[in-house]
Amino acid sequence: MRKYILSFLLLPVLLLTSCNNWLDVEPEDRIMEEKLFESREGFMAALNGVYIEMNAATLYGGRMSVSLFDVLAQYYSAAMSYEHAYSYYKNFDYSQASVKSTYGTIWDKYYNLIANCNTIIEHCDKGKDILGEEYYNIVKGEALALRALFHFEVLRIWGPIFRENPEMECIPYAETSKVEVRPLLAANVVYEKIKKDLLEAEGYLAESDPIITEGPLFSAGAFGEGNDLRYRTTRLNYYAVQALLARAALYCEDRALALEYARKVVDETQREGEEVFPFVTRGYDLEDRIYQSELLFAHYNLKRVSLWDNYFSNSLNDAGVLRVADALVDAMYEETDYRYIHQWKKMRNPSNAEQYYFQKYAEVQILNSDSEAVKERKDRHRFLVPMLRISEMHYIIAECETDQTLALGALNKVRNARALKEITDYSLLAAELEKEYQREFIGEGQLFFYYKRQAKEKIPYDKSSWGSVSTVTMSTEKYVPQLPDSEKNNRME
Repeated sequence: MRKYILSFLLLPVLLLTSCNNWLDVEPEDRIMEEKLFESREGFMAALNGVYIEMNAATLYGGRMSVSLFDVLAQYYSAAMSYEHAYSYYKNFDYSQASVKSTYGTIWDKYYNLIANCNTIIEHCDKGKDILGEEYYNIVKGEALALRALFHFEVLRIWGPIFRENPEMECIPYAETSKVEVRPLLAANVVYEKIKKDLLEAEGYLAESDPIITEGPLFSAGAFGEGNDLRYRTTRLNYYAVQALLARAALYCEDRALALEYARKVVDETQREGEEVFPFVTRGYDLEDRIYQSELLFAHYNLKRVSLWDNYFSNSLNDAGVLRVADALVDAMYEETDYRYIHQWKKMRNPSNAEQYYFQKYAEVQILNSDSEAVKERKDRHRFLVPMLRISEMHYIIAECETDQTLALGALNKVRNARALKEITDYSLLAAELEKEYQREFIGEGQLFFYYKRQAKEKIPYDKSSWGSVSTVTMSTEKYVPQLPDSEKNNRME
């Protein structure tokens, strides 16, 4: 097991690091590990390796973003009497072999990444002199935040509906790289550990993250400067850590902390005229369908267009495409909504019928006629997959704020940015927030967890063949899958 984890960690290093000849290192894993962390470049390569592996199709290069959990949220027409590639998922058939395998692979991937984070964290303390204070704070802060993120994702998948059963034993929390079977912890205990890691990460990053004083730095550094501390929104930066804590706190019913941290992010980054994450306007780049300037954290995926090709393309047949029925698309949006206008397009399917297709990850066309400024602008967003948005912080404020005027103001901040009329009736707030989660996070894997957090008893879906919108009845069994067989087998005496 040790060899498997370390080889997984070192693979990205071999691919990324040119300043050291990794082919010359000793073959024993422990020696290779020590060699890796003998330089600052080695630390950064190891950390970069974790980010790169997050782009795997198992995680945010497919399952955790565009497919699995959006299918569970009933966005897509995937029932089709078990003919569709995702019909077992849409129908919550967790006992089906391919579904069990998928969940087992996700579990294993997360805990391998957690093991890699723990290895980095442990070496940070031994290698502080190698790193220097600035890099020590950045590397350790990001590694702690990544460890918290991965545990939080596992908690959301395999944990209980938190508001109903916070003391349910559900997952282990790995805080060392030691390979062992750890006890299953109660969901509220897991949350406390996630919170602790994120607060520590915030403290380290507060000391050194350049995003605080210089902004996202979303461009290459000057000649000879290097990019280690640039492109901060493609890393779990200081503000992204605060936003992740707000998300986790809300999910785990710690509403006061969720409100505190959502406000922190908004207050520090949304000062009028000095916005760190400004809301987009539709005049500057119609192909920026992810709203790059609003992203607190996003993955950089050079193969992002494969999300369109493999899941959403109009060249895919009905049994393979992830497509939202026209009736459900029209029901989700108001006509003026920028997301409706620019993220959806009527296209011909292989049978030549015209239907809506989801465009968020469609290829961004860079033309020979484009100016260098336009090409550079398109390059800023064409490879990004969103993870955390400034809009979510406004939604959290709207949900948790007891002052009705402030709550409506937070929701209307996003609605104004999407060309929608303001909501003035507070009794409509909850329903409008749900609509916002449906519209804002499609293709990002967040809506199902909103429903789970809310313990929604019915969620909308399309009755494809009839062209109308209905609801599916939910239950604890649909929200909470069993642990993977591999994990249960590890616990058998």
